Amino acid sequence: MRRLVVIAIVAGLLTAGCAGETGAVAPAVTPPAVARETEIYLQVLRRYLGTPSDNSFPGKTFATVYVLDRAYPDAGDPNGKPERGIPIGPDTQQQITAALAQVVFIADRRTVIETRNGCPQVRDGGILITLGPADGDDHEVQVAINGFVACLGATWLTYVVRNQPGSGWRVTGTTGSMAVA
Repeated sequence: MRRLVVIAIVAGLLTAGCAGETGAVAPAVTPPAVARETEIYLQVLRRYLGTPSDNSFPGKTFATVYVLDRAYPDAGDPNGKPERGIPIGPDTQQQITAALAQVVFIADRRTVIETRNGCPQVRDGGILITLGPADGDDHEVQVAINGFVACLGATWLTYVVRNQPGSGWRVTGTTGSMAVA
């Protein structure tokens, strides 16, 4: 695969040089850190959204999934103290939205929360997800997640995600406590 990429880059540069063009741009190659982060977050989002026992909304499919554009270390703790989040890179965000059409990254949770009858809830029947950073190594990480729908519709938990030989990153279970409101 690496040889094919090198051949494609060289061919592109030679073609641009022969045509007399300057500033030829090599094909985009995803850096390993971005690919890792993207794959881990995709697995976490797919598991959470596709597992009613995890997201506490049996049979519910969310038309819009709002995801904060920063990872918060306390995402899996309902009593956590808000800390400054770690940015989820634009390349990771773009790849996730390309893979999961219903996902929209947002910078501020207040832009999607509205209050009806004294109950804060996500607009348009959506869900707001806060991810935690992928803490671990190249073999196993833990990713906290919080899903919020309304004042009595939220979950907090932490997934264990393992790098499986031959199949990549996969959610293998949860760790620690889980809270449901």
